Amino acid sequence: MEFIKYSENLSGKVNAVIIPLFEDAVPRETERYNRKSKIIEASRKSKFNAKKGETFEIYNTGTEIREVLVGLGKKSDFNLETLRRTYSSAFISIKSGTLNAVLVILPGIDSRGETKEAVFAISLASYDFDKFRGEKKKNAVENVFILTKENDSIIHEAKTIANAVNYTRDIANLPPSVGTPTYFEKEARKIPRLEVSSFDRKDFVKLGMGGLEGVSRAAHESARLVIMEYGPKKLKSTLIVGKGITFDSGGISIKPSEGMEEMKFDKCGASAVLGTMKLISDMKMNVHVIGIMPLTENLPGGNAYKPGDILVHYNGVTSEVLSTDAEGRLVLADALSYGIKNYNPGEVIDQATLTGACVVALGNNYAGMMGNDDALRERIRKASEQSWEKVWDLPIDDDFQDQIKSKVADIKNTGGREGGAETAAAFLSRFVGRTPWVHLDIAGTAWTQKNTPKRAYLPPGATGYGVRLLYEYIKQK
Repeated sequence: MEFIKYSENLSGKVNAVIIPLFEDAVPRETERYNRKSKIIEASRKSKFNAKKGETFEIYNTGTEIREVLVGLGKKSDFNLETLRRTYSSAFISIKSGTLNAVLVILPGIDSRGETKEAVFAISLASYDFDKFRGEKKKNAVENVFILTKENDSIIHEAKTIANAVNYTRDIANLPPSVGTPTYFEKEARKIPRLEVSSFDRKDFVKLGMGGLEGVSRAAHESARLVIMEYGPKKLKSTLIVGKGITFDSGGISIKPSEGMEEMKFDKCGASAVLGTMKLISDMKMNVHVIGIMPLTENLPGGNAYKPGDILVHYNGVTSEVLSTDAEGRLVLADALSYGIKNYNPGEVIDQATLTGACVVALGNNYAGMMGNDDALRERIRKASEQSWEKVWDLPIDDDFQDQIKSKVADIKNTGGREGGAETAAAFLSRFVGRTPWVHLDIAGTAWTQKNTPKRAYLPPGATGYGVRLLYEYIKQK
C-alpha cells in the first residue's frame, strides 16, 4: 500500500474519500469538497452530528465514489489522537471492500502533525498478522492519497515508522516455536548498517552472566545475547535494552495454564528494540545507538534453576532466587551491566514486559517509567507526548530497595506483592551504577488485553509499543 501526496491530476483515480467534520465547524477542504458532493447536507438528513467517532457513509452515484464523513467532535477538543482513532476506523471500513484508491482530507489545524498521524494510523490499521492463516484477509486498497501542503518527506517518515512498528508486531506475534532466540539473531543480521555480535550459553558461563545462564538452563532453544551497534562511534551513545523471554512458562515456579499462550508476548521488549534499530537504520539517522537483546525461554526441567539458587551476575552482584517466574530482571541485569561496562553509553533505556503489578497499577494505557535521572525521565516524557505512547512516573526510593534485601545474597529477585513494579526496577538499578537510566515496564501496553481501549489502529495481538517512543526520543538528540 502506497501513500502519495494528492494533486488534482489524480482525481480520476480516487474511488473512496475520508472527509473530516467538527460538530461546530467545517474544515476548509471539507467545505470545498462538499460544494460538489453535498455530503454534509445528506448527513444532516440522517441526523449525523459529527460527534467524536461518529461516521456517515454514502456512495455518491454521480462521482462513483464512496464517501466516509468522520466526526471529530468539538473543534476546541481536537487532538491528534482523535484523528488517529477516527481515520483508522474509517479506513478499516473501506479496506474490507473492493475499493483500491482512497483520498484522505485533513482537518487543517496542524498540517504537519495531521499528515504524519493520518499516514501512521492508516498504516497501523492495515496490519493483519496472517502468516499462519491459509485464507488471507484481502486489503484491496493500493494507494492512499493525502491532501496536504506538506512535502513528501513527512509522508515517508510516517510510513517508515509505521513499517517498523508493524515489523515489531510481526516478530512479537510469532509463536514461541518460531520466534526463538536464534530467529531474533538472524533478523538482526538482516538489518543494513548494523554491527551485530552475539553470545551463547558457553559465553554466559565464561563471562560470568549468571542471570542469563541460570534462566536458560532448561531452555530447549539455544539462548542468545544479541548486540547491535549503529552509527558513528565518535558520538556519545544511547544504549537500549529489551527483555526477550521468547516463552515464559514461569519455570519451576510455573504459571497457571489459563492465559499461558500469551507468554509468547514476553519477548515484546526485545522485539521493540529490534524494530527500533531497524527504524534507525532505515531512516539513516546520524546517531550512535547500541541495542541489546537478552533472549531465552524460561522453562521447567530437571536441570532448571530453582527457588533458593543464588546467581552471580556480570557485575559481581549476587541475587537470591525466590521465584523463577521473576526471570526477566535476572537476564536484564546481565545485559545492562555488560552494555554499560563495554560501551560506556551516555544513557540507558530498557523496555520489558516485567510485572503484572504495573498492569494493576496503570492498566493498559500507560507504561510504568522508573529511573535514576530526572532529566532523562523528562526527555522520555516529552517523547511520549509526541509519540502518544504514554508513560507514567513510578518511584524507586530507598524503601523499595529495602524490600529486595536478601539475608544470603546481595539482593533477592522479588520483594513481595506490594510495589511489585517498583521493586523490580529497584533490582535493575543495582546494575546501572551512575549511568543515567530509565526503565519502562510495558507489561500493560505491549499487546492488546482484556481492557485495552478499542482502537482500530490496535488490532488484536502485539501493539509494537516502544518503537515510536524510542525513535522520537533518539530523534530529539
